Amino acid sequence: MANVQMPVVPVAPLGDSPVQVACPKCHQTVLSKVNYSAGLLTYLFCGGLFLCGFVLGCCLIPFCVDRLRDAKHTCPTCKTELGVYKRL
Repeated sequence: MANVQMPVVPVAPLGDSPVQVACPKCHQTVLSKVNYSAGLLTYLFCGGLFLCGFVLGCCLIPFCVDRLRDAKHTCPTCKTELGVYKRL
């Protein structure tokens, strides 16, 4: 019998905040755990601030703002990656 993975069925679309999803691995309905990481929008804002003359470290601010970073959703029970919300 082949190991068939069921698709992730989010109750709400994936975004930058936790959502309730049915995990395809542990088959539980859980509230996803969100980890933020730098994405394309983060680097674009950093480059834009650098070009505007903010060279005294202000161009690093986008790496600290979750609203500018990509959100990776994982299952808190079995740690399976459920999806990634990319800003761009």
